[in-house]
Amino acid sequence: MTETARHRLLTTALDTADSAATVLAGAGAGLATYRALANRPTETRLTLTAAAGALALCLADQATTLIRRPLRARLGLPTYGYTATTTTTPTQAPSPERLTTEAAADAAHRAATRAHTLDHASGSLTKPTNWTGQADGSATCELTPDAHLLCLPAPSDRYGTGTRTYHLVPDGERPIEVHTLAEIVALLDRLAEAGTLTPETDDDEDEHYHYGDHEPHDHRDQDNEDDQAHFMGAYSEEPPF
Repeated sequence: MTETARHRLLTTALDTADSAATVLAGAGAGLATYRALANRPTETRLTLTAAAGALALCLADQATTLIRRPLRARLGLPTYGYTATTTTTPTQAPSPERLTTEAAADAAHRAATRAHTLDHASGSLTKPTNWTGQADGSATCELTPDAHLLCLPAPSDRYGTGTRTYHLVPDGERPIEVHTLAEIVALLDRLAEAGTLTPETDDDEDEHYHYGDHEPHDHRDQDNEDDQAHFMGAYSEEPPF
């Protein structure tokens, strides 16, 4: 018989004996209590029998544990019938590269955490895995092939717990600050329909430009010319007669 087989056989025998002794102690205590209370009501007998049995089980388990510890040690078996396996993960030392990576992960986590201000239902924007953080504290979340959400920390956020602003950034256009999930959805719908979020130039603004060179037209020049004409007409060098 190999040493491993011997250990298994002895362990099984001791565990079986321990369980049998515990069960017998509980059953014996319960049966003795039930018989001793023959003149009591049935509910009282059953309640006290269960209590006595449970107490006997606990006491028997404690007693067998005290007995089997030195016995297992003498037989060369583990104290509790198993070998505890401890696995230690090596801790990586801090380095500039590792700190940069951790700062990016921290930015993604903070962006997802503060996204609860946009989505109180804890949707997809509140999941750190949907964000890509940067070492400067900013983070991005891809929404469509043509737009993404940008999270920027407050400039005065020294401790990393301050407010953060969220901006919808269409490709090739200026970022638009957003405050609610409904606002993001509306802007994405506009982007899908029109292909752009840049507002069109009003016709009123075109009236302030010349048709030829599109340079601003200064109405003050025209006003000055009218004033000069009025002045010259009022004070003409020709005699009034």
